[in-house]
Amino acid sequence: MHPARDIPAVAGRLTPRFLLAVGVCMAVGACGSSGSSTSSGGQETLTGTSTQAATTGKAKPSRTPKPRAAPPIGPRVGTTEQIKAQGTRLAITVTKVIDPLRGSGAALLPGTRVVGVFVRIVNRGPGGYDSSSTGDISIIPSSGVASPAYAPQGQCKTPLQDFDNAIGPGENREGCVAFTLNTGAKLVGERFSSDGGGAGKGTWRGPGK
Repeated sequence: MHPARDIPAVAGRLTPRFLLAVGVCMAVGACGSSGSSTSSGGQETLTGTSTQAATTGKAKPSRTPKPRAAPPIGPRVGTTEQIKAQGTRLAITVTKVIDPLRGSGAALLPGTRVVGVFVRIVNRGPGGYDSSSTGDISIIPSSGVASPAYAPQGQCKTPLQDFDNAIGPGENREGCVAFTLNTGAKLVGERFSSDGGGAGKGTWRGPGK
């Protein structure tokens, strides 16, 4: 046996296996590192999701405030307003408001009531004024819709001829318009719009109690 010659031969046979073993170990180590990185990445993802969920759980939902109908700005019932009309000027006064108006004989739906609005119109000139009281005069309820009503009797009786028709310069008229509105609604104000909704408008607040 020649040890001096066998050792290099053995070393020559073992060297490829050794290198192969080292390569496998390196590959395994790399796989282990990759798995750790993936695991670490997974942990970061889970942590981020958990944090986001926690944040979402603490967040308070935003609430949109409900709009409230602001009462109109205007004088009290009994005040005279100077209002422009087509070809003339008017002095309008809401003299009285009766809420509820009883004994009018107006046809009512369930859950409604009648309101009477008394108005004085003075034509200051220079021209005449010809319009409709139910087109010029209206009321402002806190909710729902208010509509003119036919009152066959009582102090707010609907006249055969509209008191808002053909008012000459210097002439004045007085009359009342009945309205129906919901029982639960409040009367916020009264309004006069010249020529059935023209540029001249006046608003009075409240029922004038």
